[in-house]
Amino acid sequence: MLNKIILYFLVFLSLQLSAQKKNSNTKPYPYGNPVITHMYTADASPHVMPDGRMWMVTSVDSEEGGGYPTMHKYHTFSTSDMKTWKDHGEIFNIEDVLPNNIKKQDWALWAPDMIYRKGKYYIYYPVWIHHTDSVRTDGKEGRMVTSYIGVAQSDGPDKHFKVINPKIEGTSGIDPSVFADDDGNVYLFWGHQKVAKLKDNMMELETKPLQLDLGTDKFMEAIWVHKRNGVYYISYHTKYNNKIDKENPDDVTREKSEIAYSYSKNILGPYIYGGVVNYELGVNLKNGPKMPNKDYAPWRLTQSNHVGITDYHGQDYLFYHTSALSSWRQDQFENMGTWTQRSVCVDKLNYNADGSIIPVQQTLEGVDRVNINQPFEIQLLQKPETIGVKKTLIFSNIQLGTGYYYFGVDVKNVSSPFSLQIKTKKGDLLGTILVETNGVTEIGLNYAKGNEDIIINPIGNMGNEILNNARFFAGAPVKMKP
Repeated sequence: MLNKIILYFLVFLSLQLSAQKKNSNTKPYPYGNPVITHMYTADASPHVMPDGRMWMVTSVDSEEGGGYPTMHKYHTFSTSDMKTWKDHGEIFNIEDVLPNNIKKQDWALWAPDMIYRKGKYYIYYPVWIHHTDSVRTDGKEGRMVTSYIGVAQSDGPDKHFKVINPKIEGTSGIDPSVFADDDGNVYLFWGHQKVAKLKDNMMELETKPLQLDLGTDKFMEAIWVHKRNGVYYISYHTKYNNKIDKENPDDVTREKSEIAYSYSKNILGPYIYGGVVNYELGVNLKNGPKMPNKDYAPWRLTQSNHVGITDYHGQDYLFYHTSALSSWRQDQFENMGTWTQRSVCVDKLNYNADGSIIPVQQTLEGVDRVNINQPFEIQLLQKPETIGVKKTLIFSNIQLGTGYYYFGVDVKNVSSPFSLQIKTKKGDLLGTILVETNGVTEIGLNYAKGNEDIIINPIGNMGNEILNNARFFAGAPVKMKP
């Protein structure tokens, strides 16, 4: 027992010394990556929200060190140009989920995801619990650990989130990722390749969890889903071997700490392994610092990574994290960064002609500034329209520019539930809205750009329903007249 106490003390002392060392360099960070430099951030979840800005919610690594058990809060950040990020502050804390009389250090908040749905914002968060004075049931030393997914809600991405379901029944694991499909269904992914459809209330599972077939055994954690041209891409962090031969760090037989992906035409799979999204951190860094007599960056570590991929005005971006900032704070890139003091980076993500992902080369410069010259919204209807018995509305030559992210419409005289399909003349489904009551209804879009003939097609038992204010919106970060 005494030996364990001494060991714990030495680990604690080491962490404190490491924390002191990281602040030895006080010079301002001079590069574009990481994108947040006044604090440590990790596990970015990026999404375009109805205000037209790119938003990300991140976990936060402690300034004092201490590792994963010290991750206790989330922040949100936003940008209108992919270059200048605004910190909107803390929006969630471990205190929001702690039961009474529970020690804070035994609980943690790891990688979250955020989504906008029907006027509300939702954060799906993994609770990690280290049970005090427990014994593991697998025969290994240490305490029992459990994890599951909860959900919190807010009226805005910059406002404090309130827990609406502390534990989603059927979940067990970490790294939630939530995805709204074109047909109106919303899916929750998490943990070890699990997926289930969410109920409309966004706080319960509608279907039993399914074990995904990703076409590979490389999967480890940090699942993320995006869709492009009718193809679903699932990205994730791969398994790796922590041991590195310093004389031969690029040993081909060693499993690398990469971000990889699989793809499918069906959101539930099966998926086909596609390859690498982002190579091991610091290996293929462009125009960056190198270790003496080595071909890799000072922050090259076998640390975990977390992927987020989303479109902003016709360009996909990869969000990930590195130890570059903590390396800089130690001694201007002369020492390795701290593996539990990470920072979010962003680089462009592109595709080959066949839809396969081109591996992303990490940069210190980051991405170029995006200039947006298109309206915040495009109005389709000039006056209210009675759709009657399945009356289809057609709008010719709508210029959607480099991208719109939501579709909304005001509905009156609803007598029974029906659906509205928003499609292009070519047959591409942009989104499906389930209409159950009068009022404003909206849907997120996975693809809406370029010049298109737009069709609004009602499906169901129609009466004399009235549509008004049909519009594409969130096309620009500032509201403009169409």
